[in-house]
Amino acid sequence: MNHSGSKNHSADDAALGFYFQAFYALYALLQQSHDDATVCLERLDDVEIHVNGQPLLSQLKHSMSASPPPITLSSRALWKTLKAWIDVLPRVSVTDTIFQLVAVAPLGKDKALQCLLDDTASRDDLHDALVTEAERVISEHTAAKTAKQSPLPHADRLPGCQAFLKLDEPRQHALLKQVRISTGFSNIVQIEDDIAATLTLFLPHNRVAIAQRLIGWWDRQIVYTLAGSRDRFISKIEVLKQISEIAADLQRDELAPDFETLLPPVEHEPDSMLAQQIELVNGTRSDYATARREQWRAHEQRYIWSTTRLDMAARLTRYDSILEEAWKDKHQRMVEDCEALDGNGKCQAGKALLRWSNDDAYKELPPLARNWSAAYYVRGTYQTLAIELRVGWHPEFEQLLGKAK
Repeated sequence: MNHSGSKNHSADDAALGFYFQAFYALYALLQQSHDDATVCLERLDDVEIHVNGQPLLSQLKHSMSASPPPITLSSRALWKTLKAWIDVLPRVSVTDTIFQLVAVAPLGKDKALQCLLDDTASRDDLHDALVTEAERVISEHTAAKTAKQSPLPHADRLPGCQAFLKLDEPRQHALLKQVRISTGFSNIVQIEDDIAATLTLFLPHNRVAIAQRLIGWWDRQIVYTLAGSRDRFISKIEVLKQISEIAADLQRDELAPDFETLLPPVEHEPDSMLAQQIELVNGTRSDYATARREQWRAHEQRYIWSTTRLDMAARLTRYDSILEEAWKDKHQRMVEDCEALDGNGKCQAGKALLRWSNDDAYKELPPLARNWSAAYYVRGTYQTLAIELRVGWHPEFEQLLGKAK
């Protein structure tokens, strides 16, 4: 049982680590100042960024621990990273490539590692410290092997130490000169906020929504790159274009309820058909007052949207169809249920449908836009449709009001 749990935990860590790579790749790409930047996952390194022709290879060390062990000269993360970079050296130009270790863990107190925080600092002390550590690891491992100890010490760091010492000294110095480190980085849960924070050209209240939809698109692009169904490298230009499309889409969906608290002018008189529809079902004065107010609000709102936004006419027409279909389903069922009722029974059923359009329809039907929650547009639009005889409350409103079937 414990063994199975350990395996599941390991699988979870691996999955989170890969998702972290994908999120970090997007974050790093957005951080680049050059629009020609491109990024690729799982090729030469965990994350590979090219800017102005220069590759930046990043090894990522993720952790969900609240206090991950710091990166030190004796860290497995450090030596595994060096091994990965040494393996790729035959495929790159060392002097033209930047090697970066990105870790959620903090940087330890080893003075020798502090130079990795400064691109121009000398790496001589770090070189000497790494050689000393590598020789110690190999010596202790060899001694333990000779003594037939089990388990052997430093098995996880041995390949990195051996690979580093196999490089000639000029090659060691050349590699270390190009190495950078970034520690204390956000984990997979926090990095979405970091991505949102890069979107400084947009209003703060929109950044999270843009980031969430951008990440959804980005996830698909990563899958496509790994599956070979698109180019391996994703460009910053592609990302910027997607951000613009998402922002425009969100703007289209941001509809302000301009008339939510406004009342119609005292002299406003709606089309007489509104009153006729309500009178057919013996609606009350309050039914009429509500219908008058909400129909005015919805009509004025529709006018504002239609005259200020070119995209709204088709959306509003389509939404009318949604409202009409929902009414039709209820009205047809009501007509069937009223076949054996007298006039009063039909009026009562019609009044219930009228009040559904006012009390419940806006809760049951999809909103006009993601951010839209005002009830008056659905309420008032039903009254406008009633004026046009596209909907009605009485089971026989068409015959009674003169609309031919």
